[in-house]
Formats: sequence, C-alpha cells, structure tokens
Amino acid sequence: MRQIIFKKSYIACTLLILFSLSIAPTTNKTSALSYQTDVGVSFTFNPTLSVSISPSDLVISNLTPGTTDTSNEISVNVSTNNVYGYNLYATVGNSAYDNTNLTRSSSNDVFASISANADLSSLTTDNTWGYTYSLDNGTTWSNYNGLPLYAADNPTRLKKNTGPSEDVVNFKIAAKSSTTQSSGTYTNVINFTAITKPTPVTLADAYASEGKELYHGYYKMQDMTPTICEETEDIGAQLQVIDIRDDKVYWIAKLADNHCWMTQNLDLDLTSDPNANNYIALTSENTDLTDTTSAAYQDGYTMSKDGAITWLPERDTIAYNNLNSTTWQNDISHPYSYDYLDANGNPVYPDSLVTKEVAGDHGLSGNYYNWSAAVASNDSTSASGNLSNSICSKGWKLPNVTDKEFGNLLVTYNIIETNVSTAYIDNISSIDSMGALPLYFVRGGWAQGYVTNYGGWGGYWLSDKYNNSNALRLDFGPKSINPQANGGRGVGRSLRCLAR
Repeated sequence: MRQIIFKKSYIACTLLILFSLSIAPTTNKTSALSYQTDVGVSFTFNPTLSVSISPSDLVISNLTPGTTDTSNEISVNVSTNNVYGYNLYATVGNSAYDNTNLTRSSSNDVFASISANADLSSLTTDNTWGYTYSLDNGTTWSNYNGLPLYAADNPTRLKKNTGPSEDVVNFKIAAKSSTTQSSGTYTNVINFTAITKPTPVTLADAYASEGKELYHGYYKMQDMTPTICEETEDIGAQLQVIDIRDDKVYWIAKLADNHCWMTQNLDLDLTSDPNANNYIALTSENTDLTDTTSAAYQDGYTMSKDGAITWLPERDTIAYNNLNSTTWQNDISHPYSYDYLDANGNPVYPDSLVTKEVAGDHGLSGNYYNWSAAVASNDSTSASGNLSNSICSKGWKLPNVTDKEFGNLLVTYNIIETNVSTAYIDNISSIDSMGALPLYFVRGGWAQGYVTNYGGWGGYWLSDKYNNSNALRLDFGPKSINPQANGGRGVGRSLRCLAR
C-alpha cells in the first residue's frame, strides 16, 4: 500500500500603520495648549493554506505479469487566500525509501521510475512506473513521467496558481511488469508540498532563476526563453534589457495576454559593409534567424559548419538626413530601414500621447523598416505566408496573423472586442490607451520618401505576406484600429517584437 504525505507552508507579513492623535486647544482663550504624539499600530496577517488528499492511498491492486495497468485516482485539494497564490510540488521517497523505485519488501526487486515522457501505450520498458496528472477534473491528462527524489532541489511542479483559489489536481500512476517479475507488494511514498508565494515572480526573478548573467548592468534580450516568460507572474511590470547586437536598451513586460512583449519600438540599424565601423553581424546567435531553406532567404544567407546562420543585409540603414534623396519606398524587394532623428540627431517622440515626460523611452519612434528588412530578406518577392525569420533579437519574433497576437493583446486590454476582424474597427473610445501604460504603442506614422502622419497613425509589421505588393500590419489612428490591415511592402513601418 502506498503512503502519501503532504506539507503545509505559511507566509506571514507585518504591516505598520501610524496614526496621529492630537488634543484640541482648551476653550480658555487665555492659554493655547497643544499636544501630539505618534502611536504605532501593527498587526500580523497569516495567509491560510490547506491541502487534503482523497483517498489516502495509490494502489495498483493486481498487476498481471507482462502487462501495463494504472492505479486508482486520488484528488489533491489545495485552498489558499494568499493574494499571490501557491505552487504545488511532488517528489518521491523519504528517509525510509531513499530512492525513486517501487521496492518489494526484504528483496532487491524493483519497479524503476521512468525518466522521459511516455503515454500509457509506450510505457513498454519492463518493470517501470510513472505518474500522470490532470488539472481539469480528469478530462485531459499529462504524459507519464518520473518524479525526482524527495531530497532533490528540483521538485516537480504540478500546479502554479497566481491568486486566492480552491483547486483540485487529479493524480495516478501506472506500471509495466515483465513476465518474470517476482510477485508481491511494491511500495514507496509520494510527497505533495504546497507553498504559498510571498510576491509574484518578476521578469528579473525569472532571468535570475535560469542563471542568466548581467551584461553592462542589464539582462540580455537574447537570453529570453519561453520558460522565463512563463515563470513571470508580475503582469505589466517592466524590465529594461540590453540588445547585445548594438548595446541598445529596451523596455519589455509580461502583459496580460501571457506573452512577453517589447514595450518600445525596435531601433536596430542595418549595416551591409563588414568593414564599416558600425557593422553588426546578424547571426542566429543574436538574431531571430532559423531558416535558410526558403526561397525568401536564399540571397544574403550563409550557414557555418556548426549550424550558425548569418544574414548580410544588402542595404545600410538610411541616415535621418538622407531619406528625401532616396526612392527606397518604391522598392518592395530589398531591405531598407530609416533612422528617424531630428535635425540635431536626437530621437523623435512622434506621438503626442506618448511623450518623453510621461513614458520615458517608450515614446521613441525607433527605426522604420520596409517589410523585406523586417523579415530579414534581401529579396522577399518569392515569400509566401508567414515567414519564420525577422530582425528581432534571438528569442523574439514578429507577431503573425495565424496566432493573432496583436488582436489578442488588444482584446485582453478591452481596446477592441474581437481579434478576427480584417477591416477597420471605427469609433473606438479607448484608442488613447494604445499609447499608455503598459502597451505604449507609438503613432509614429510611416516612412515613404519622408516620415508622414506621425502623431496621427501608427503601423507595425506582422510577419505575413498578403500579396505580391502588400504585407500585413497592425494599423491604428485617431479613432480606428485594424489588427490585420495590409499595406505596401516598400513602406517603412515600426516593429514591435514578442518573445517566442
């Protein structure tokens, strides 16, 4: 018979509230007396956390030699009023069962814990066992896995909750026997540990927990991983990270759509001459480059023996004082980008609703890129559908129409009601919140021989081609939004990347 134990943990926080007491002057007009003292008042709040398990044993009652079978299900019930929720972990073993095997009493016969994902039909190795769990009352179950030993520093997390709740986790095991395994009862214990969280995990916490190191005082944009974004619980809180390609610093945030986004426009300059002072090698080690096989990427790409991909743009970023002398806005094939600065070479804040005083660097226009530059292609005329490459940092990508990331984000923040529209949604009263905390979308206009409509309209490229002349973009103006608008691929627009 299998024993199951659980642990409880509490977080206590102390709040200090200071009250001021004063005694009014006496009514005797011949004297004016006054006295004031501060009285400290404090109380301790203990968040509650409870765990119960029903039934109290996991049993595979009669495993037939040469077959696989599952145990009964148990329900692990967790309840807390902690505002930051809890984590529920599972391990196997204790001081009496100092291993992950199911062991027969007074013998060396064991069922060994599996180490990799397996469904029930592929749990084929003889004399092994694994666990599975469900978070939706048994409708769907995880693949079977093995649990770490109780003394390990990496317990398996079954459930993460970010607020007060009452939850049920269903749990069971399965085992596969050989035809020659000795009969008897094989036992161990499984430990369920619920721990309340004192504060939500921030982006900086998540970077640190993965062992990422600071570079010039910032975490690297290129070190972002899906795990870092998933582990971050502090929704809307921002962090500055550094792009190691040019050491520019950007604001990022985990937003309410559960994606990590740049909340500032990309400002990467493209350099085509490796001998130039400002040359930046764009490789798969620092840039969102994963594909050299598509026809859209064959020109300008190389792959080294170790598998690293390099892209050499065939055009430099155009300086802020040279745009009017070019005709690049009419070229839908070759990569062009424009650095938008004022006459003194300073960054421009084009959106009156996202001013420097209110939003700091969030209001910068960043560079304007035509679509070929955005998807890191020297000739995108043969492109089709959603392209996999971009000039975003490694670990980041451009939004796409399949996943509707722009639309989902705007729906999450109640700016629009649906993310499926391919036409303009007009008369939006909440349009101003596009440029406010925490989104900071800039109405930077677009570059088309010169920068136009800045402060009035904003446009951000998606990674999707629309037709031979156009690509898809998020477009918004004074009172309207289209999360899947299409426009000329040669026009320079803004880029806003999100973590993969």
